[in-house]
Amino acid sequence: MAKIDVSTIEGYASMTAEQKLSALEGYEFDDKSQELERYKNAVSKANSEAATWKKKHNELLSEEERKKQVEAEELATLKEKLNTLEREKLIANHKASFLALGYGEELALSTAEALANQDTQTLISNQKAFIEAQRKAIKEDLYKNTPNPPSGKPTATTIDDLRKMSVSERYDFSVNHPEEYKQIYTDSN
Repeated sequence: MAKIDVSTIEGYASMTAEQKLSALEGYEFDDKSQELERYKNAVSKANSEAATWKKKHNELLSEEERKKQVEAEELATLKEKLNTLEREKLIANHKASFLALGYGEELALSTAEALANQDTQTLISNQKAFIEAQRKAIKEDLYKNTPNPPSGKPTATTIDDLRKMSVSERYDFSVNHPEEYKQIYTDSN
């Protein structure tokens, strides 16, 4: 929207509100519609000429140049496919490495993608999850493989200890600990 330049109205600053209103109502703008129409026609003509020249240029292109253009487009498509395949191969190799380390399927894939994307935050959080799972598995394995403590049955170290045992306990001791049994009798003689 055009603004009125009030500096072109004489004495505008000292006028009353009614005088300013009548001065503004009587203000005439310069008619720029003809100039605007001329600019529109010029732009339209320029666009038309550009389209004509482009059409002529495409007609003048030799068959060889068209082939080059098609080959360039195909090459760009092939490069894009190659980049995609290389990325997929990189992720697959990383995933295989993580699986070999003992990662689960999902965690290995997520970690491989994070490594390929250079997303260190995800990589570190996945590593932390893997380490925690490994610690838990090691603890469970240790609990499973820890031998039960020996029973509360007394073990003999002297001949007097053997004499305090019942006959069946003495027999069990001699069967389960033959070397110690012989040593006790050898030492007492």
